[in-house]
This record gives sequence, C-alpha cells and structure tokens, in this order.
Amino acid sequence: PSLLGWTGARVVYDFDDAIFTTDVTERSLVNRVVRWRNGRGLPAMLRISAHAIVENDYTRSYAERHCPCVSTITGPVDTDRHRPSPDPGPPGRPVTLGWIGSPTTEKYLEMIRGPLETVGRRFPDTRLVLVGASKFEAAGLATERREWALDREVADLQAFDIGLMPLPDDEWTRGKGGYKLLQYMAVGVPPVTSPVGINRAIVEDGVDGFHADGEAAWTERLGRLIEDADLRRRMGAEGRRKMERDYALSVSADRLIEILKATCPDRFESSASSTG
Repeated sequence: PSLLGWTGARVVYDFDDAIFTTDVTERSLVNRVVRWRNGRGLPAMLRISAHAIVENDYTRSYAERHCPCVSTITGPVDTDRHRPSPDPGPPGRPVTLGWIGSPTTEKYLEMIRGPLETVGRRFPDTRLVLVGASKFEAAGLATERREWALDREVADLQAFDIGLMPLPDDEWTRGKGGYKLLQYMAVGVPPVTSPVGINRAIVEDGVDGFHADGEAAWTERLGRLIEDADLRRRMGAEGRRKMERDYALSVSADRLIEILKATCPDRFESSASSTG
C-alpha cells in the first residue's frame, strides 16, 4: 500500500467479507499470521484509498475508521441470468429444500440438522438438495448432493422450492454478503435464513422470506412454507421484484460508475473528450 500511495493514484478499493478477521477459529500459527497481516494490511490500504466499497453495514463500520468515503454495494446478482423457472413443475410434486455453497460453508447446515430431520418426519415427500456440499445428511430426509457447475447453477437453483441459509452469529459471518439469498430470491425461491448481518436487510421477514433464530423457529417456518404453495409463490414473486429493484447487476453497475465518476472526474472528462 505504501508504494501505491507514493504514486498519487486515486484508489477505489473494494473488499468482500470481513477480511479484517478470519473464519478459522483455531489458535494456530497460520491463523495468528493471517490475523496479523489483515490487521496491518487492510487499514493501510484503506488509508491510501479515496473511496472504499463494501457489502454491508458491518464491514462499512470498519472501513469508515480508515477511509473518508465509503459506499455499500451488496452483491449484486445478475437478474438476466438468474430468473424464475418458466416451468414450475406439476402440482403436488415433492417440495424441495435447497442449499448452495461449498464444503467450507457446509458446516453451517449442522445448525439446522434437528429442524430438517423433524420436517422430514412430518412431511415424508419433502427432499433436500445440496449443491456444492460433500457430506451432510439429515436422518429421515431424502438427500441429494450435487457438484456445483456453472453451466447448471441456475437450473439447480430453479429446482428449489425453499432456499436455506443458516449462519452462526460471529465476527466473520456478520461480514458476509448474503449471496445465497440473492440467488434464491432472483429465481423466485423464498428463503429461510438466520437473521445475521446483511441477511436481516436482504430478507423482509414474512414478506419475501423468513428469518429463523433457533431450532423451533426453523422448524415452524419450514413447515409453513412446505404446507403452503401459495405462500411460496407470493414470497418468491416479492423476492424477485426486490432483486430487480435493489440488487440487480445493472443497478449496481450504475451505482459503481457514479462512484468512479465522483472519485476520478478528470479521468472520465478526458475519456469523454477523446471520444467526443
């Protein structure tokens, strides 16, 4: 950062997640090195930046300690690519609970193992589809694991009826951008999520999805959505409208261009004059 600062360049710095911390909890040497590096490098980078872009209020509060101008752009999600399925499937088909992620975030599913097993017993036709997970299973609930693939990602999401995003509440998860929720809602799938960090802002509880804090809440919310197809459709449509209005790639791109123009007006003026 110091070398870049000497150049006099006007820097717009974007960072995702709470990179000033780590999701590794062990007190290992590697973890201590990562924390030391992030504790020094990120503030230094922010101090030489004319503008910082973050994804949520939690990371914004950190960035504002070191940078005079900070903006929030959550996501975004490509709503032209992520669209509701044109074929909702036959009525009365099994309800699919869906999750997308990676083996590193699969551990969060353990938080809702009990609720998943309960709804599996109450609703025997319900199934669980996990995209990107490798090991998780819930007893009594038919589970299918699929490898993540870019060319199949949207189709996998469209096959969900209910999207899952459980999260613990800690300094790492408070910095997450809620991308699972954006994907679910963009394809018209109502999510159930832990009300942690940006999740509280993305999902309006009872309108375009549900918040669930604790096993009893998860069981109750999942049960309501499994039983009520009309509720799923209404929430899914509300979520899709929100994604198009607030989180679409086109909306965020316009916002980013505004920030760049305000931060480096001379660059845009010289570019316009050279092409005019």
